[in-house]
Amino acid sequence: MLRLPSFAGTMRPTDYSIRAPLLLLVPHLAVFLMLVGSGGSLVPDAGFWLLPLRRFALSPDLPASQAALAFAVSLASAGGLALLSFRRANWSGGGYALAALAIVPAVQIAAVLVLAVLPRFPGRAEAVPERLPGADVAHVIQGVLAGVGLIVAAVLISALTLGSYGWSLFVATPFLVGVTTGYLANRRLLLTGRSTARLVLIAAVLGTVALVALALEGLVCILMAAPLGAIVAVVGGAAGRAVARAAHGNSLPLASVALLPALFMLEAAMPPEVPIASRQSVDVAAPRDAVWAALTGGGAIAGGPGLTGAAGLAYPVRGRLLGQGVGAVRLGEFSTGIARERVTEWVPGRRLAFTVLTQPPAMAEMSPYRRVHSPHVDGYFDTGTTRFTLTPLRGGGTRLTIDARHVLRIEPGLYWEPLARLAIRINLSRVLDDLKRKAEQVAAAGRVRVT
Repeated sequence: MLRLPSFAGTMRPTDYSIRAPLLLLVPHLAVFLMLVGSGGSLVPDAGFWLLPLRRFALSPDLPASQAALAFAVSLASAGGLALLSFRRANWSGGGYALAALAIVPAVQIAAVLVLAVLPRFPGRAEAVPERLPGADVAHVIQGVLAGVGLIVAAVLISALTLGSYGWSLFVATPFLVGVTTGYLANRRLLLTGRSTARLVLIAAVLGTVALVALALEGLVCILMAAPLGAIVAVVGGAAGRAVARAAHGNSLPLASVALLPALFMLEAAMPPEVPIASRQSVDVAAPRDAVWAALTGGGAIAGGPGLTGAAGLAYPVRGRLLGQGVGAVRLGEFSTGIARERVTEWVPGRRLAFTVLTQPPAMAEMSPYRRVHSPHVDGYFDTGTTRFTLTPLRGGGTRLTIDARHVLRIEPGLYWEPLARLAIRINLSRVLDDLKRKAEQVAAAGRVRVT
C-alpha cells in the first residue's frame, strides 16, 4: 500500500533552506513552461513572482486542461511546502502559524524565509513520550465544534464582510479547519490517521450544513467547492494530528487561525479579474438573411437548460430588441432576471454585437430559504460583450459564430475557471442550436426580411 509522507517528522534549517525554495518555484516553472509551450510570453515582474497562478489565469483563451493541470501542480507544491514547513516547525518547537502561511500565495515567500532561519526554542523541541492510542470523546467533540465554528466565521468575515472569495477562503481555511480539528482531537489520546481524516470530514460537512442552515451559502456553491476543500482539509488534519503527536508548544498550532482575517483583508485589497473568452460556431442550412431574421426575432429559446439549469446557474430564456441599429437596447431574459444590453454593432446579415450594461445574478442558490446571503451571485461573474458573426458557406448555408467575453472574480481562478467555461459552453451551445432551428424554419417557410 502506498504510504504518504508524514507531518510528524522534523527537518533541520539547512535541509529546509534547500528544499523549500525549490518547491516554492514549482508553480512558477509550470506557468513558464505552459506559457512558452503555447506560444505566449512571460513578464517576470513582481506580480508573476508573488501570484504566478493569477498571471497564468489572465490569458482569456486559456484551455481548461491547462488551467486544471497548472492548478493541480500548484496544489501539490503547496502540500509539499506544508509538509516541509510543519516538519521544520516540529524541529524548532514553534512557527506553526508560519508553516500554515507557506501554502498561501503572496505571503508564502516571506513565511518560508522566516522558517528557514527559525531557531530551536529551548523547552519546546525536546523529545516527548509517544501519545497513547485511543479517543478522548471530549477532545473529539471539541475538535469537531472548533472546525465547524471556523468555517462559519471564515465565511462571515471573508465573504459577507469583506466580499472576498479567494485562496484563503477556499484553500487556507479548509487546511486550518483540518489542523484545528486534527490537533484538538488528538492532543490527549492519539487517533489513527484514518479516524482523524474522518473526523475532519465530519467537521467540514457539519460546517457546510451550518452555512446552509444560517442562510450564509447555498448548496450549489458548497458542492462545487467541496472537492477542493475536502482534499485540503484532510491534509490539514494529518498536520494537526502530527503536531499533537509531537506535543510541542501547547496550543501554538492554533495561533495560525488568528492570521486568517489578515489574509482575507489582503485578498480583498487585491481582487482578481480573470478574463474568459469563448467562441463557438454552428453551420446552418439557411442563407444569412434567414439567420439574421432568427437572430433579431426575439423568440423564446426552446429546449431545456441542461446542466446549468439543474445546478441553478443562470441560463438564457430569450432576447428582445427594443429598436434597431447601433445604440438600440436589447433585453436578455435569463432564468435569474433580465440583463439590459446596448447594441454596439449592427450590420444586417453580417454582424450583431452588444455590451452588457446591467445583469441579473449569476445563479439562484439552492436553499430552504427564499433569500440566501451569498455575495458571489452578484458581480463575481460578469458578461462583458457578445458578438454574432454570420459567414456565408458554399451551397447557400451560413456559419453562425458567437464570441463572448466574461470576467471571473473568484480565486483560485484556475480551479473555478474550467467550471465557468463549462457553464458558458453549455449556454452558448443552447443559444446556437436554437438559432439554427429557427433560421432553418424561416428559410423553409420563405419568411425572410432583412432590416
